[in-house]
Amino acid sequence: MKLSKNFVRDYVDVDVDINKLAEDMTSIGNEYDEAGKMITATGLVIGEVKTCEMHPDSDHLHVCTVDVGKEVLNIVCGAPNVAKGQKVIVALAGAELPGGVKIKKGVIRGQESNGMICSLSEIGVDSKFQSEEDKKGIHILGEDAKLGEDPIKYMGLDDEVIDFDLTANRGDLLSILGMAYEIGALYDKKVKTIDLSHKEEKENVNDIFKLDIKTDNCKLFLAKKAVDIEIKESPEFIKNRLIASGIRPINNVVDISNYVMLETGQPLHFYDADTLKRKNRS
Repeated sequence: MKLSKNFVRDYVDVDVDINKLAEDMTSIGNEYDEAGKMITATGLVIGEVKTCEMHPDSDHLHVCTVDVGKEVLNIVCGAPNVAKGQKVIVALAGAELPGGVKIKKGVIRGQESNGMICSLSEIGVDSKFQSEEDKKGIHILGEDAKLGEDPIKYMGLDDEVIDFDLTANRGDLLSILGMAYEIGALYDKKVKTIDLSHKEEKENVNDIFKLDIKTDNCKLFLAKKAVDIEIKESPEFIKNRLIASGIRPINNVVDISNYVMLETGQPLHFYDADTLKRKNRS
């Protein structure tokens, strides 16, 4: 069970250091494998590519000038998608990236380079959480990204995670809400309840679908119908909480089912109602 600190703080006020939280949880019987920041890279800032020219002695390198807020740096970049006008993640000289990579000032084929324009992989984001575009080159930030500020915070990846190794008798901790109650008991904190308010149509789902359970292993199966759904990308906070929990975001429908499952511990799945209708008519 991966516990996102940002996620659990939606339900309980926990402001202790992530390592102290992990040790305190261990003291009451909940062991963990590791705890720490989701992104460990240091020395990162938001920059803007002001100029981008092909390297005179290379067929794939680019020579860029990048405004990082307090200064404009010369940076040689090998990414195929780098271009003038982009807001990007810049690792300054002295930055430390995952894998023991330390960024230094240097000269690349005769051109001065004072930093690195980063891809998501280079700052520690697993490829399974990346778009196809991100896998091919550097990550492009939004136009509202402010120069010189922290790109990790801007992207909402400034989270901390504890990877718990739970015992079989603690199924109650296989959810964010369950963890919130455990933390609440540990620190004598009140747990906020989940807002379950929603609007229901007058139409009764039982008049539309009939459930036929053909196994004794399923004691309860509940169904509701949601209408007027548009498949699109999920809000950033949902995607980031899924990533912190080790789940790849896909789209708003799939993601909200995974989000609620993580939140409450209740398995949830969406079906295409049109497909079910066709099956019923055949």
